[in-house]
Formats: sequence, structure tokens, C-alpha cells
Amino acid sequence: MLKKRLITLLFLLSTTLTFGQLVERTYYRTPELEKLTLNTEAFSASINDDHMEPFAVREFTTPDGIIYWYRRIATEVCLTGDCRPIDVGIYWDGTGDFAGLEVFKEPLTKTDHSDFSTFDYRRLMSILNDDWSPLREYSLSELVDEKKEDSVDVVSGATKHEIAQAAVEKAVYTTHTLWHLIHMGEKEQLAKLTAARLTEKNHLEKALQAQREKYQPFLLDMFAQGNLPQNAFTESLVLGGLADSTNPALRAVSLNALQQLDLAQPVLQDRLATIYKNKKQPERVEILTRLRPAARLSESFYNTLAADLHADNPWMSVKILAALKHSTKQSPEVLETVKKLAQSDIPVVQKAVKEFEETRKTGSITP
Repeated sequence: MLKKRLITLLFLLSTTLTFGQLVERTYYRTPELEKLTLNTEAFSASINDDHMEPFAVREFTTPDGIIYWYRRIATEVCLTGDCRPIDVGIYWDGTGDFAGLEVFKEPLTKTDHSDFSTFDYRRLMSILNDDWSPLREYSLSELVDEKKEDSVDVVSGATKHEIAQAAVEKAVYTTHTLWHLIHMGEKEQLAKLTAARLTEKNHLEKALQAQREKYQPFLLDMFAQGNLPQNAFTESLVLGGLADSTNPALRAVSLNALQQLDLAQPVLQDRLATIYKNKKQPERVEILTRLRPAARLSESFYNTLAADLHADNPWMSVKILAALKHSTKQSPEVLETVKKLAQSDIPVVQKAVKEFEETRKTGSITP
């Protein structure tokens, strides 16, 4: 009886209650994870690792709807079998960025069998947060020189200098294994999963309100890639990003998203016309370059573009004609400018005028 009580006590001492579940006590946990309140509805999905092998990730969410993904994995970290296996939990945020690490069973160790220090864990987190670490260029088998194939994670003389500089000292294999578990293709797959889940749960706006700085460019990118549907929210997201003149990076991703935006609705064209008029010429060209053809143009959008059509600016005119040619009616001013442009000896201008005239007469373009 006493033995049973001791076993039970030892079990309780080695476990802790996390997210409402009894799990092993961790030997290390990224400090940032302690600041999060994560809940789960036990939803999981499958993505592929860098060897195209499927594995499961579990969804956690914060009270304000922000998604995190989690993977628990026990694995070897070297090819010889001489390294201690690791048992870890990996967290990504909804955009696919690395968010934190948990270490179970036993601490991470080095080749001299010493445990990772606090400094080592900090160094490891810094490395794991780097999407473009030199570690991405090497496979596990390339970490050791051919002359020392039997050596195990020895930095001096065995491991490439570049790798040694990009890893925790005396823990190259462990660092390399963890980095590849986190970064090689997972980010893109997790981002798509998040886009799908936010759409399913109607939490797109909720996520944007909770973390605008991170989620505004993320959601724009997901829409640009076709991973979010067009609706009132994504329409406002794209147009709002285009209207922002203070953030070049946001404007760039908004322009990419514009290519995905169906402008069939006149009200959308009117909103875009207002944005267009407030831009300088280089930004106007960027907008025109990314416009999807619309079968009909609203009066406001047509007039805005027509006012920008000038024969003395042939390069700008090429972009504008590509949009105006779809209008069922053309103003006398536009037709007069087209006549002047027809005299140009610039091939791309001649082509634009030809397509404009053919579309105007037949409603179609001859290849």
C-alpha cells in the first residue's frame, strides 16, 4: 500500500496541469508561452515535414481568437544513434512563425552530456526564431566532415564553421534538428490552415482587431494567394491597405492582394477611384498594373481613369487603356486621346490602341 502511495506521489510530482490537461512537467518552456492563455477544442490537422511525411498539429486559441499550432514529437537528433533523443513540444503562431518550445522527459544536453544552461536555451531560442538561419542549407548528414563520419556533434574540426556559428555550442545536431522541425515548409502550411480556420469560425475580423500589426499583412497575403474568400471584410482589408500611404510594406502586400480582387461591383470601383485620386503617379501606375479586368466600369471609376489619360504620357496611357477598353461607352475626350496615341511609333502603345479599338468594336480582343 505504501509503495502504491509513493508511486502516485512521484507521478503527481512529475506532472502539472496545463491547458486543463495533465501533462509531464517541462524541463524548459519558452518564457513567452507563460504569458499566453491557450484553450483547445481538440481540433487537429495534418501537414507535411521537409521529407513530405505527414504529422499532426493541434490547434490552440487565445480568448481573443488568436490561433496557435502545437506539435509534440520525440526524435533522434543524429545519425549515429549516440546522441540522446529529445522529447519536445513546438508552438507556432497562426501566421506560421515559431512561438515557443517545451522540453519533456529530460533536459536538452550537449555532446559532453552536460545539460543546457539558461544561456544555452536563450541562444537556442534566438536561433530558432531565425527563419533564414544557415542551418536551412544543410542536411543532417552534411554536418560532419567525411574524414570524421563517426564523430558526434563535435564543433572543433568536424562541423562546418558556418554551422558552428549558427548553433548552440556543442549541440549542433540538436540545434539543427529542432530548427528543421520548425521551419522547413511548416510555416506556409500552417498559414493556410489558419486562414481556413479563421474563415470557418468567422474570426477574421476578431484576429485583425486583436493583433492588427501582425495580422493585417498576413491576411492580405492569404487573400492574395487565394486562401481567403472575397467578402465585405477582405474587400475593406485590401482597399484599406491601399489607402494607407505611411507603410510601404503594407502597401506592397495590398497591391498584390488587389490582383485577386474582383471589381465587378460598382461600389468597389468607386471606392478604388477615391483611393486612386489621392495617389501620386508612381503609385497610380502600381494600381493600374495590378487591376483585374472589369466587364463594366462605374461612372466614377471611368471618369477618374479618363482624366489621367494623356497622349504625352504614353506609358501611363497603356495602363489606363487596358482598363478603359472594357467600358461599354467611351467619352469623346478619351476617343480623341486614343487617336493621338495611334500615331505613336512605340510598339507597346500601338498594341494597346489596337486592343482598345477591337474591344470597343467587337467586345473581344483578337490574340
